[in-house]
Amino acid sequence: MSEDKERLDFDIACLNPETLHATLVSSVGSHCDVWRTNKRFREADPNRTYHEFVIKYPNSRYSWPEIRILKRDYVRLKTALEEIIPSAEFFITQMGGQENVCVIADAVDIWFNIANPQNREEAIELLSASVRGRDQLRRFIEASRQWYREANSRLIDLYGLDNLVMDKNYEIRYIDSFFVFFYEDMLDIVDENSADMADSRLRNQIDTSLQRLTYLEEILQISVQ
Repeated sequence: MSEDKERLDFDIACLNPETLHATLVSSVGSHCDVWRTNKRFREADPNRTYHEFVIKYPNSRYSWPEIRILKRDYVRLKTALEEIIPSAEFFITQMGGQENVCVIADAVDIWFNIANPQNREEAIELLSASVRGRDQLRRFIEASRQWYREANSRLIDLYGLDNLVMDKNYEIRYIDSFFVFFYEDMLDIVDENSADMADSRLRNQIDTSLQRLTYLEEILQISVQ
């Protein structure tokens, strides 16, 4: 990749793109592009000279109510799942000349998508060898089921690409930041002009997330036998 391509190709007021080398690592998500970069500590740490982080650049402009939802849901996830959720900051800033939200989060060295049934045998093998990974996955499943059972039922998004992953240390990480829950009651209030399409898409997302949650329960049970 050329040097020009290694610089942010968009304007974020709270960052200085001229001093920040970054690599585009994901542009297939529904809500944002993800760029990875690092920052050098001013006081050299022999064990950790650089801090790796990602910049999540939204594909749409979000309103204040939507930004509040993003931050609220992040706090909900972080409070319940602690280290499973990478630390992140939400900034209201000028992006491309318009006010929007930018997310800066700790980078995760992704090993593979733990929620993808195509990785079943490898996932079971790695979970069997990782007590911490099993404990983290159990906590994730229990929290997800609890949120889904609540009166204001919310289902965590397992439909998106690489939302739930195992990193290179064989630990579980949930790395999504934008609209991480699906709400089934939204099926009843979609716009009439697009009801069929919206209903079908949301139903598919919900059904896939539920199927993958059940799949995670199955591989976790097998891994402890």
